[in-house]
Amino acid sequence: MNILLVQPYFNKKFSREKFFGQLVKIIEEKPVELIVFPEGYMGAATIEEAWEIVEDLEEYLDTPIICGISFPDGTERALYVNGAAEEGETEKSIFIKHSTAKKLAFDLDPDDLKKMRVYEPVILNDKRIQVYICHDMFFPLVTEKLEQEGLDILINLTGGNVKMSKWCNVLKGRSIELDTTVLCTMANRTDEKQPSDRIGFKSGERLKANYKLGNGEKTHAFSLFSTDDPVIDEETAEPFYSNKQYTQFTVGFSEEADCTVDLEKLEIYSSKLTDEDEEAETSLHLMKNGESVHVHVANYAELVDRTYLYKQPIAEEGHHIGIYLSDGPVKEEKAIAMLKLRAIENRIGYIVVADNLFVAAKTNRYKDTQLFKATENKIGFDLQFMQGINSVFQKSASSKQGIPVRFKEQYLSLLQVAENVK
Repeated sequence: MNILLVQPYFNKKFSREKFFGQLVKIIEEKPVELIVFPEGYMGAATIEEAWEIVEDLEEYLDTPIICGISFPDGTERALYVNGAAEEGETEKSIFIKHSTAKKLAFDLDPDDLKKMRVYEPVILNDKRIQVYICHDMFFPLVTEKLEQEGLDILINLTGGNVKMSKWCNVLKGRSIELDTTVLCTMANRTDEKQPSDRIGFKSGERLKANYKLGNGEKTHAFSLFSTDDPVIDEETAEPFYSNKQYTQFTVGFSEEADCTVDLEKLEIYSSKLTDEDEEAETSLHLMKNGESVHVHVANYAELVDRTYLYKQPIAEEGHHIGIYLSDGPVKEEKAIAMLKLRAIENRIGYIVVADNLFVAAKTNRYKDTQLFKATENKIGFDLQFMQGINSVFQKSASSKQGIPVRFKEQYLSLLQVAENVK
């Protein structure tokens, strides 16, 4: 499928006539099957007006459209319209943002969400297309729900001007765990310093656009990606490892470490066990210098399971570390990409230990990742921003960032694992 990602440049001289002139020319010259506009591309006072806007776009461009619409109630929505849908294809669809907005999908009546069928995939050209908006990609259970409903292609609509490395870390990781094409388009606003881009990954490999117009810096930009004939970007950057060597909590092969790894037995153990968890098989509760640390261990194959941590006993207090063990070699690029994604989405420290690799990742306050290589067969953490699943929820009821804690159970119910969280 040929999908055109649209990145409008919103400055004081923004001309819809010029913008659509470029867009129409691309459609006339290239085989475009779907056009994607970014989050909040336009505003609408009512749902009726929103549908009218997107229907008019679809009719004018004579191509199926996905478009981000902002509503006065504070919700951000993505509307899909295909006026020439064939039998079995989707004519209309809607998705509502779950995070970082004044009003979220969780604010709405669950019965209304079912009636709107917000999680059902768009069917186009025998492909199941799922859509989500901006920060929703940071929350694994939103992705899980979309995959459960059916997913061949995943498209993210972002408002734009983001920390690009963070966005790429998440998009790349999602493309690996889903083993499919993940695309993202953004708006570009002059009052923002950070960049915008059109991004594509397929199963962990960065894609180049099959066709591109505009650099997206101070111009409109358009990128056409083909899911059937992808162009792989052969340039790969070497991973950057932090030179920090923390000692607050260590994991290593020797018993001098706070948590010891036995790679032959694929087990972990520690002298710092609390009394109640001596018999734990996959999660150890340890204490060091008055700090509570929960260490979860799994086979390396579980690294692609975004729900694994949600299935473990997750305590409200303390710090969390996940360790994935392999008795054989692993692919370094894939392992690092998945470590970064897991650290970002779950806010804990993660380690992969294999025959050929001993690395770790965690995030800072702003979800930027730190990557560590073992030194003398040991890795240390500073126990900062490692509070786990419960820490991803915003405590302030009025917060417009992330998902407020009042929606915790509703979010967890996307996987129906609320009982696993103490």
